[in-house]
Parts: sequence; structure tokens; C-alpha cells
Amino acid sequence: MILNIKDICQGLPGLSKTSGAHLFEGCVVCLSRHNHNPAGTTFSIYGDEEINYQITWENIFDDQLNRTWNDQFYTTEHGAVCLAILIALKMTKYTIIEKSPRKNGFDYWLGDKNDIPFQKKARLEISGIFRGTEQDVNKRYRVKIKQTDQSDSLGLPAYIGIVEFSNPMANFGRKK
Repeated sequence: MILNIKDICQGLPGLSKTSGAHLFEGCVVCLSRHNHNPAGTTFSIYGDEEINYQITWENIFDDQLNRTWNDQFYTTEHGAVCLAILIALKMTKYTIIEKSPRKNGFDYWLGDKNDIPFQKKARLEISGIFRGTEQDVNKRYRVKIKQTDQSDSLGLPAYIGIVEFSNPMANFGRKK
């Protein structure tokens, strides 16, 4: 199955087209710095389900983009948000409806894709690792599960997405 990361540029109810393009750029930079092929790179997802996508993207990487995204921590964070949102769209019945304020223990509110006006139905917490192992991804996943504890009183499901770029993979699942 193919996942074109440029799809994020179309925007979502809680993500403008401009913000989507920003996330797309960060993701392209992370993948390009690892010399991944924009015509198709295997992206392994595990957690609640195991699935491999071929991620594709328009190769916009150049010196200017590289300089624009010089802060690797910032770049990894935004690149991971790009891929985790796309995974959430594919693997849940939800869409992004709103960015969560800091200190809530999660990054985005999720809502049903066709439920207007949108209702907050679930939470999404995201993190990225530029270069790491599956063990690093799993360790970060456990940390992020605990981070969402502070908003468990809402009684809503929490999804966690940890993205790694050197050997593109993600641990994506619903908090049990």
C-alpha cells in the first residue's frame, strides 16, 4: 500500500493547508537526510496492527530547505507529526480536529471524520526519533503512554504514534 506524504498538504479540519505543508517539509528533510528514496521507501508500522506502507513524496529537498530546517530536533518533531497524522487517518476512524494546548499530555484532538460539528472523541500523542532502534521506539512509546495519564480523566481513548526515520518505522496503537 502506498502512502504519499504530500497528502498532508491538503489540510484537515484541525490542520490548515499551510501547516500541513510545513509538516511535509520537515518530514521530507528527515527522510532525505537518511537518503531514502522518494519514489518509494518501506515504512513499517507495528503496534495494534502490523502493516508496511511504501511512502512516497515529491523530492523538494535542496540546500535552501536543508538550511531552513537546520534544527534537527525541531525537524524530527514536525516530520514525525506528519507521518503519525497520516497513520492515524489510515488506521483509525478519526481525523485531526484541533491542536491540543501544551501540558495536556497529548498533541491533537481526534474526531469522527464526518461528524460536523466536530466532537472530541480521542487523543493523539506523537513523538519522533531521527536515528534509533526498535528498542528506542518502544521505550519512547511507553514514556508517552504514561504522559497521557494526566488526561485519562476525560474518559477518551488515547493513541500513541512514535516515528523513527533512519529505518522508517512507527509504533502506533491505542492505549490499553
